Amino acid sequence: MKRFLLLLPILIFTTTSASAQDFKRPAPGYEWSFPRDHANHSDYAVEWWYFTGHLLPEGADPDDMENWINLELTFFRNSLPGEGSGELYFSHFATSGNGQPFAYGEAIARGILGEAGSDDNMMKVWLDAWEASLIDTTFVLEAYDDDVGGIRLTATATTTPVLHGEDGYSPKGPGDAEASYYYSLPFIDATGWYLPGADENATSLEPIKVTGRLWMDHEFGNQQLGGGLVGWDWWGLELPGGDALMFYRIRRGDGEAIPQSEGTFIGRDGRRERIHLDQITIEPTGSWTSEASGATYPFGWSMTIPSKKIELNVTPLYEDQELRTDGSTRVTYYEGAVEVTRKGVEGSTLGFVEMVGYDR
Repeated sequence: MKRFLLLLPILIFTTTSASAQDFKRPAPGYEWSFPRDHANHSDYAVEWWYFTGHLLPEGADPDDMENWINLELTFFRNSLPGEGSGELYFSHFATSGNGQPFAYGEAIARGILGEAGSDDNMMKVWLDAWEASLIDTTFVLEAYDDDVGGIRLTATATTTPVLHGEDGYSPKGPGDAEASYYYSLPFIDATGWYLPGADENATSLEPIKVTGRLWMDHEFGNQQLGGGLVGWDWWGLELPGGDALMFYRIRRGDGEAIPQSEGTFIGRDGRRERIHLDQITIEPTGSWTSEASGATYPFGWSMTIPSKKIELNVTPLYEDQELRTDGSTRVTYYEGAVEVTRKGVEGSTLGFVEMVGYDR
């Protein structure tokens, strides 16, 4: 809500429940250690693990975008104030495609009785039966909701973690406290099973064998958004030709992006390059208004990075991909699958966009 808790994905909370002085503050020079840093960081007040991805049923035509199953599975941890008060966990799970409309579920728990939690030494975060864990080098994702459907996936990253910002220190504003530690795994090969939700449009309620690709974001810190900031836009895109791009814009009340908005270009050859706001041009190509929330979102973008001779068109696959999470984080946001085309490169690819703060 990448996007993040951060910003919902980047940052879900603009402030934390606990006072900032009770926790460590992100600063440049963090010494990363994987796989340990895939796990929980209880010295910091907020944290999230965020998976998006696209799954293809066995034997389906990959060139038909309607065949792809798009998913989001996100876990948020928020420490509560006071000695021994514990932590609050939230989770969102959403799917679309393969004959089913966009659907989502949400959950919230204190974790006092073990119904939610995260491990400090190895990656394992769960809320009831929804879980994401790392066993050796294999990610395991499991979730089920009657309306949304279910997944049981194993997945392996094909690249090392991509550290955003300054070696993983990611500024989200001009103040020292407005930052987080942030990295992504943009290329994760997945295999497993998908179970359609109980929707009248579903052609079958039998498990479907699938393969595909996931994108993982992991972020932790304290306070993220400062005063006068109302929301953000985030893109996590695989690009035609084999590259990838993460970029986020943090918006002021007038809709303009702050200078700390930035991203990372990930080359198919492994190169990583920090992309600042003045190096990219992003123009909306349309809009969509939610009947449920009344929010009007950009709907499609033209994205250009002149220094890399990259010109992209990014189009949401479906109109309504809005989550209204009154039963958990109380944030209304757009988190949806997009199709990406690139000038000079044949074919199209898939990615995700997150937009927060448009329901004001």
